Amino acid sequence: MVKYLRIAINTLQEYFVYRVNFFFWRLQVFIFFVMFFSLWSAVANGHSSLGTYSIPQLYSYFVVGYIIKALVFSTRTQDLGGDIQNGTISTLLIKPISTLKYYFSRDLIDKFFNLFFMFFEFILILVMFKPTLFIPTLQNFIIFLLFLILSIITFFFYSLVISFIAFWSDDAWSARFLFGVVFTTLFSGQYIPLDFLPPIIGKILDYTPYPYMFYYPLKIWLGQVDLQSAVLHLGDGIIICLFFFFLSQFMWLKGKHKFQSYGN
Repeated sequence: MVKYLRIAINTLQEYFVYRVNFFFWRLQVFIFFVMFFSLWSAVANGHSSLGTYSIPQLYSYFVVGYIIKALVFSTRTQDLGGDIQNGTISTLLIKPISTLKYYFSRDLIDKFFNLFFMFFEFILILVMFKPTLFIPTLQNFIIFLLFLILSIITFFFYSLVISFIAFWSDDAWSARFLFGVVFTTLFSGQYIPLDFLPPIIGKILDYTPYPYMFYYPLKIWLGQVDLQSAVLHLGDGIIICLFFFFLSQFMWLKGKHKFQSYGN
């Protein structure tokens, strides 16, 4: 564990070296949230509810979702595709460490670092908008935390699968952008709650990992899922997580045998 702690510390030090880059990244995320929250506030203006959401639930959907995005969708596995293509990963393969644990250590410190700064952004959001938020019951909060942990693990292995495409493709960025950004953002419910979409689309998305990373944790927080359904969704999420775990292991083993690196 000591060597992976050292990796996490080194990753943290990288952020302090590139402070300006990280500042503008967080500023971009915050400005995007302000614009999006303002849009939904304008839509909700003068209404007591929208669809199945009361106004406090709707505000909570996006404010709490802001926290989920910082924890679930921040990742360093996006570096893996580039490391495979430029051969940098060969230096990791000859070291006495697990390459997957190496990236998971970097992932965790990235999430905690984003969460630290997001705390101040969250306070600023409350001061600027003064939204009335929905407070979950203790039972829902506990299930929400379990689902949040599952979402973090699922997205990690899902992101690994996308990065491992670089073993067989010369362009890792296009797959990363399509599956890791576009699909994840649209189909997880980050832009619009999925129950605002036609029911047939929601049923199709239930067979994908996307709702389990963002939408269902929020529905549990908002108390819109009963205990039995929450347990069923949690079970489905575990099955999807295991699928991407085994798929990532399979692609990693196959990819390592295919990988070739040249030069000194």
